[in-house]
Amino acid sequence: MSNLIELINAELPQFQCGRCDTPGCRPYAEEIANGSPHNRCVPGGQVTLDRISDILNRDSLLLDHDYGPDLKPQVAHIIEEDCIGCTKCIDACPVDAITGAANLMHNVINDLCTGCELCIEPCPVDCIELIDIDEDQSLIARDSSSHFFDLKVELDLRKKKKSKMNKSILENLSIGDSINQKLKNRNIDSATSLKKLQLEMLESQKNEKFINAEDIEKLKKQL
Repeated sequence: MSNLIELINAELPQFQCGRCDTPGCRPYAEEIANGSPHNRCVPGGQVTLDRISDILNRDSLLLDHDYGPDLKPQVAHIIEEDCIGCTKCIDACPVDAITGAANLMHNVINDLCTGCELCIEPCPVDCIELIDIDEDQSLIARDSSSHFFDLKVELDLRKKKKSKMNKSILENLSIGDSINQKLKNRNIDSATSLKKLQLEMLESQKNEKFINAEDIEKLKKQL
């Protein structure tokens, strides 16, 4: 199965655009290997589809253009004077081709940008434009995109695991605090109940003829 996935992934265009309803090319290759329709990669075109059909030994299909439109060789460019440093484009980029930090201007690394357009929509100030490049430059970036895509997926997975672990730790601490509070309350209730019992026992002693009632009251005040 892994070899099949690699063969399919090698034929996909590596835009990592997610238009096939999966996060990127390798995830789509996995879906195809598991039986999903293999005609959703509009950016790859009919040639890519036919090659994948041959690999799978399936009948050739027509592209499902509902998963379009097509992509052309291009890179994103951030307009410096308009960028507000919101980091939304950084989060959206599937291959970490955008650098920068919060409240600072961002930049696109052209050698990594696949032109997937995923950074366009999240930008709240429309400061990202697309610049046409030649096919060779696009291929260089797309050939290396799979590595950076896989790396980002792995880092995101680790981040989620860490977040989940931290959440579990906080939940355990909260449970521990709750249990300790209940135990503390239980101890208070026990002390109160014990004092009440002692008072009742002392009060009952007042009827004994050999015990002074004043002494009983003194003992009660000492509790």
